[in-house]
Amino acid sequence: MSPEGLAYAMSSYVGALKHQVAVAKSFFFGRLEEGMEGLMTLPEDVKLRVDQLIWDASKGAMLDLMEKDSQTLVAAAIMHSLEERMGMHYSDTSIETSE
Repeated sequence: MSPEGLAYAMSSYVGALKHQVAVAKSFFFGRLEEGMEGLMTLPEDVKLRVDQLIWDASKGAMLDLMEKDSQTLVAAAIMHSLEERMGMHYSDTSIETSE
């Protein structure tokens, strides 16, 4: 790969990670409309992983996104997925909750 191609790929990857962080921040700070719009633009594999992390952490219970705990859980799942993509999680795939 040429240096220009590698630079473009790295720039695109960092941009995607920044977008994922922005989506998590939207949920964490209660900006639900912005968060949902951002969530829908994430790559399908990321959305599926976030969904699985939320399902596991909530034990299948329905979330009420108007509640701060649910917003925090979604933000944590997005960030956990981000950390996995960056290779920061190896064996622990659970999300710590306040329960």
